[in-house]
This record gives sequence, structure tokens and C-alpha cells, in this order.
Amino acid sequence: MAVTRVLRLLRILADHPAGLALTPLCVAMNAPKTSVLSLLRGLTEHGYLQHDDAIYRLGSESFSLGASLMSARSLDIVVMPFLREAVARSGETALIARIDRTAGQLIYSPIIESTRTIRYAVPVGTTRPLFASSAGRVLLAFQDEAWRREYLQSTDLRAMTEHTVTDRKQLARIIQQVRVSGVAVTIGEVTPDVAGFSAPIFEPGGRVNAALIVAAPIERGRAVAADLRRLVMELAANISRALGYRAGPEPREVAASQARQMTQTHRSRQHAVTKKYSTT
Repeated sequence: MAVTRVLRLLRILADHPAGLALTPLCVAMNAPKTSVLSLLRGLTEHGYLQHDDAIYRLGSESFSLGASLMSARSLDIVVMPFLREAVARSGETALIARIDRTAGQLIYSPIIESTRTIRYAVPVGTTRPLFASSAGRVLLAFQDEAWRREYLQSTDLRAMTEHTVTDRKQLARIIQQVRVSGVAVTIGEVTPDVAGFSAPIFEPGGRVNAALIVAAPIERGRAVAADLRRLVMELAANISRALGYRAGPEPREVAASQARQMTQTHRSRQHAVTKKYSTT
């Protein structure tokens, strides 16, 4: 209980950078003053808090601890149990795609392959163009709008299979749909016999530099497409939380709201035009 109270106290003060006095801290912790004051004195003595003018704030040792925790929370370490879970639940290969903005492509790493005889297999470090793969479209959907527009206007949309989408307007529509739905699916667009299912991984500030992928032989992927869509969305959200991502509405929810507003505005304008002509 003492450890739980210490962690709760540090979390409360982390959410109040300007600091809090004893009474509001007791209210926030729902604990008596004697108990809270004992914690405050101990943490202040060891440098985890600082106490000035009756206000308690985080101290240097708290920031040092936070920096150490952040350095240990690398993407490679965090994603491994989720990749193993993805493989166990789907029976298919699971991997992470990271964006390389300079090259306009993605890089696969790390990867856990399916144990099935027939499976999707690709070496760590393999690159793919962003526009064609499910992960690439997820990464594009959650980049800065100006960067995404420039990429779509300038990149060489060379077909990788007969199913690869190379029309720029159609691709822009697909990417907008991905931003709204939070998931991307490609069927035979990068490799003829492979289906890919991807969802974004959000960093603490809301930035997206990586995506989770489950990839399957095309017929198996088609057969359970709805299940794999749900799985990658669930596990990508869990990875995001494990990385420290906390937010109100997610970017995909904001995008969905914006799309609904645009649709409503368009319908209102159509109704206004119809009404005008019906009265003339």
C-alpha cells in the first residue's frame, strides 16, 4: 500500500507541474494529512520532491527516474510480447514497420514469423514503398498533412503487382479512409499471394512512426479478414498505451469527426440549392 501511495502521489504531482499544497494533495489522494505528510517528508528527503512556500513539486530524482524509465522503454522491447500475442492468436506472421521519411519508405523490424508450414516470411530490414503496403498507408495516414501531400504528389507510383493502386486520387481517398478507420488492409498489392493488415502505433506525443502488421497467405487472410482487422487495431492500441500514449480523442476519431462534418456541410449545401430551385 505504501508503494501504491508513493506512485499515486508522484502521478498526481506529475499532472500538476506547478505543484500542490498539502491539503489539495490529501483531497486528491483521499488520505489523511498524517499519512500524506509522512510520504511527502520521505520523498523530499531523498530528492524525489522539492518543497518551497508550502508547495510540493517533483524533484530532480523523480526526473532522473523518469529519464531512466523512458530509455528502457524502447519500441523493440515494448512490442515483443504483443507480437508474440499476435502470432499466437492469429497463427500468422506479425511484424513492425517503421517509417523512413527521407527515403519515403518503410522498414520491417522486428518480426516474429508464423510457425505454419505455409506462411509469410520476410527478412528483418526489408524495405517497402509507403503507398502500396497496408503499413505504409497507415504510416502515411497519420503523418503531417503537408508532408503526406508532397509525398503523394512526387513519389513514383510504380505497380508492384497487378492489384497495386497507382492512381493518385484513388490512393489519397484510401489513405483518408485509413485515417478515419484506424486500420489498413491490402490484398495482393505488394506480393501477389499475401494479405496485410495494419494499424498505427502512437507515441506519447501522438506521433506515428511505426505500425503493427499481421501478414498472411492471401486465402487465409481473406477468410478471417474481419478478425485480423480487429486484432491489429486492438494490439496496436495496447502497444501505444504501453509506450505511454494518453490522449482524448485519437487522431482517427478526430478525422472521423471531420469527415462527418464535411459530409453534413455538403448535404446542407445541396439541400439549400434544391430548396432555392424548388421555390423559383
